[in-house]
Amino acid sequence: MKKVTLWNFIAAAATLIVGTLTHFIYEWFGGNIAAVFGAVNESTWEHLKLIFWPMLIFGIIEYFIYGKETPGFIPIRIASIIIGMATTVVLFYTYTGILGFNFLVADILTFILGVLAAYYFSYVQFKNPNKIFLTLSSTITFLIILLILIVCFVVFTFYPPHIGLFLDPVTKGYGIAK
Repeated sequence: MKKVTLWNFIAAAATLIVGTLTHFIYEWFGGNIAAVFGAVNESTWEHLKLIFWPMLIFGIIEYFIYGKETPGFIPIRIASIIIGMATTVVLFYTYTGILGFNFLVADILTFILGVLAAYYFSYVQFKNPNKIFLTLSSTITFLIILLILIVCFVVFTFYPPHIGLFLDPVTKGYGIAK
Protein backbone atom coordinates (compact mmCIF):
# COMPACT_ATOMS: atom_id res chain seq x y z
CA MET A 1 0.00 0.00 0.00
CA LYS A 2 2.96 2.34 0.59
CA LYS A 3 3.91 2.04 -3.09
CA VAL A 4 0.34 2.86 -4.14
CA THR A 5 0.21 5.86 -1.78
CA LEU A 6 3.57 7.19 -2.97
CA TRP A 7 2.71 6.82 -6.65
CA ASN A 8 -0.74 8.32 -6.13
CA PHE A 9 0.89 11.37 -4.54
CA ILE A 10 3.52 11.62 -7.31
CA ALA A 11 0.85 11.30 -10.01
CA ALA A 12 -1.32 13.97 -8.35
CA ALA A 13 1.62 16.41 -8.19
CA ALA A 14 2.62 15.57 -11.76
CA THR A 15 -0.97 16.01 -12.97
CA LEU A 16 -1.09 19.48 -11.41
CA ILE A 17 2.18 20.45 -13.10
CA VAL A 18 1.58 18.83 -16.49
CA GLY A 19 -2.07 19.89 -16.48
CA THR A 20 -1.02 23.49 -15.98
CA LEU A 21 1.46 23.25 -18.84
CA THR A 22 -1.16 21.52 -21.00
CA HIS A 23 -3.15 24.74 -20.91
CA PHE A 24 -0.50 26.32 -23.15
CA ILE A 25 0.42 23.47 -25.52
CA TYR A 26 -1.82 24.64 -28.36
CA GLU A 27 -0.73 28.25 -27.96
CA TRP A 28 2.96 27.25 -27.99
CA PHE A 29 2.96 24.64 -30.76
CA GLY A 30 -0.31 24.87 -32.70
CA GLY A 31 -1.40 22.04 -34.99
CA ASN A 32 -3.96 19.27 -34.69
CA ILE A 33 -2.03 17.09 -32.21
CA ALA A 34 -1.45 19.99 -29.83
CA ALA A 35 -5.12 20.95 -30.25
CA VAL A 36 -6.28 17.51 -29.10
CA PHE A 37 -4.12 17.57 -25.95
CA GLY A 38 -4.14 21.27 -25.08
CA ALA A 39 -6.85 23.84 -24.53
CA VAL A 40 -7.70 25.57 -27.81
CA ASN A 41 -9.84 28.19 -26.09
CA GLU A 42 -11.08 29.22 -22.65
CA SER A 43 -14.22 27.05 -22.58
CA THR A 44 -14.93 24.78 -19.65
CA TRP A 45 -14.73 21.73 -21.93
CA GLU A 46 -11.25 22.62 -23.15
CA HIS A 47 -10.08 23.03 -19.56
CA LEU A 48 -11.16 19.48 -18.77
CA LYS A 49 -8.27 18.36 -20.97
CA LEU A 50 -5.96 19.66 -18.23
CA ILE A 51 -7.18 16.87 -15.97
CA PHE A 52 -8.10 14.20 -18.49
CA TRP A 53 -4.90 13.75 -20.52
CA PRO A 54 -2.34 14.01 -17.68
CA MET A 55 -4.36 11.64 -15.48
CA LEU A 56 -4.73 9.19 -18.34
CA ILE A 57 -1.02 9.29 -19.17
CA PHE A 58 0.04 8.95 -15.53
CA GLY A 59 -2.60 6.24 -15.06
CA ILE A 60 -0.98 4.23 -17.85
CA ILE A 61 2.44 4.67 -16.22
CA GLU A 62 1.03 3.71 -12.83
CA TYR A 63 -0.61 0.63 -14.32
CA PHE A 64 2.76 -0.75 -15.35
CA ILE A 65 4.40 0.21 -12.04
CA TYR A 66 1.81 -1.11 -9.60
CA GLY A 67 -1.62 -1.22 -11.24
CA LYS A 68 -1.41 -4.78 -12.50
CA GLU A 69 -1.26 -5.97 -8.88
CA THR A 70 -3.83 -3.48 -7.60
CA PRO A 71 -7.38 -4.86 -7.56
CA GLY A 72 -9.73 -2.71 -9.62
CA PHE A 73 -6.98 -0.37 -10.81
CA ILE A 74 -8.40 0.32 -14.27
CA PRO A 75 -12.01 1.14 -13.33
CA ILE A 76 -10.88 3.06 -10.22
CA ARG A 77 -8.45 5.21 -12.19
CA ILE A 78 -11.01 5.92 -14.93
CA ALA A 79 -13.68 6.72 -12.33
CA SER A 80 -11.22 9.06 -10.62
CA ILE A 81 -10.63 10.91 -13.91
CA ILE A 82 -14.38 11.37 -14.27
CA ILE A 83 -14.68 12.54 -10.67
CA GLY A 84 -11.89 15.07 -11.20
CA MET A 85 -13.56 16.48 -14.29
CA ALA A 86 -17.01 16.50 -12.66
CA THR A 87 -15.65 18.26 -9.57
CA THR A 88 -14.10 20.94 -11.74
CA VAL A 89 -17.31 21.51 -13.71
CA VAL A 90 -19.54 21.58 -10.62
CA LEU A 91 -17.27 23.94 -8.70
CA PHE A 92 -16.80 26.27 -11.67
CA TYR A 93 -20.48 26.57 -12.51
CA THR A 94 -21.46 26.83 -8.84
CA TYR A 95 -19.13 29.68 -8.01
CA THR A 96 -19.74 31.53 -11.28
CA GLY A 97 -23.48 31.02 -10.87
CA ILE A 98 -23.36 32.56 -7.41
CA LEU A 99 -21.03 35.44 -8.28
CA GLY A 100 -22.16 36.01 -11.85
CA PHE A 101 -18.57 36.10 -13.13
CA ASN A 102 -15.35 34.13 -12.96
CA PHE A 103 -11.83 35.08 -11.97
CA LEU A 104 -8.48 33.42 -12.53
CA VAL A 105 -7.61 32.46 -8.94
CA ALA A 106 -10.93 30.67 -8.45
CA ASP A 107 -10.58 28.97 -11.85
CA ILE A 108 -7.15 27.66 -10.84
CA LEU A 109 -8.55 26.48 -7.51
CA THR A 110 -11.32 24.54 -9.26
CA PHE A 111 -8.64 22.75 -11.30
CA ILE A 112 -6.56 21.98 -8.20
CA LEU A 113 -9.59 20.77 -6.25
CA GLY A 114 -10.68 18.62 -9.20
CA VAL A 115 -7.27 16.94 -9.31
CA LEU A 116 -7.18 16.48 -5.53
CA ALA A 117 -10.71 15.02 -5.50
CA ALA A 118 -9.75 12.59 -8.26
CA TYR A 119 -6.63 11.32 -6.55
CA TYR A 120 -8.27 11.23 -3.12
CA PHE A 121 -11.04 9.06 -4.55
CA SER A 122 -8.53 6.67 -6.11
CA TYR A 123 -6.44 6.58 -2.92
CA VAL A 124 -9.49 5.61 -0.85
CA GLN A 125 -10.60 3.03 -3.40
CA PHE A 126 -7.13 1.49 -3.77
CA LYS A 127 -7.02 1.05 0.03
CA ASN A 128 -10.44 -0.54 0.26
CA PRO A 129 -12.04 -1.00 -3.18
CA ASN A 130 -15.77 -1.02 -3.64
CA LYS A 131 -16.87 -4.39 -5.03
CA ILE A 132 -18.27 -2.69 -8.12
CA PHE A 133 -14.70 -1.92 -9.29
CA LEU A 134 -13.47 -5.49 -8.90
CA THR A 135 -15.42 -7.21 -11.67
CA LEU A 136 -14.44 -7.85 -15.26
CA SER A 137 -17.66 -6.22 -16.43
CA SER A 138 -16.71 -3.08 -14.49
CA THR A 139 -13.31 -2.99 -16.15
CA ILE A 140 -14.87 -3.41 -19.60
CA THR A 141 -17.54 -0.79 -18.89
CA PHE A 142 -15.02 1.77 -17.70
CA LEU A 143 -12.72 1.07 -20.66
CA ILE A 144 -15.67 1.73 -22.98
CA ILE A 145 -16.38 4.99 -21.11
CA LEU A 146 -12.71 5.92 -21.46
CA LEU A 147 -12.80 5.24 -25.19
CA ILE A 148 -15.93 7.39 -25.54
CA LEU A 149 -14.22 10.22 -23.62
CA ILE A 150 -11.14 10.02 -25.84
CA VAL A 151 -13.32 10.17 -28.96
CA CYS A 152 -15.25 13.12 -27.51
CA PHE A 153 -12.08 15.05 -26.68
CA VAL A 154 -10.77 14.51 -30.20
CA VAL A 155 -14.01 15.19 -32.10
CA PHE A 156 -15.22 18.09 -29.94
CA THR A 157 -11.88 19.84 -30.28
CA PHE A 158 -12.63 20.35 -33.96
CA TYR A 159 -16.45 20.11 -34.01
CA PRO A 160 -17.75 21.32 -30.64
CA PRO A 161 -21.47 21.35 -29.93
CA HIS A 162 -22.82 24.88 -29.62
CA ILE A 163 -23.81 24.66 -25.97
CA GLY A 164 -22.52 26.48 -22.90
CA LEU A 165 -19.93 23.90 -21.88
CA PHE A 166 -18.07 24.52 -25.15
CA LEU A 167 -18.50 28.30 -25.35
CA ASP A 168 -15.32 30.34 -25.07
CA PRO A 169 -16.30 33.20 -22.74
CA VAL A 170 -13.50 35.38 -24.12
CA THR A 171 -14.17 35.13 -27.88
CA LYS A 172 -17.82 34.02 -27.61
CA GLY A 173 -16.92 31.33 -30.14
CA TYR A 174 -16.66 27.56 -30.16
CA GLY A 175 -13.66 25.37 -30.82
CA ILE A 176 -10.51 26.56 -32.54
CA ALA A 177 -10.60 30.25 -33.43
CA LYS A 178 -10.36 30.59 -37.18
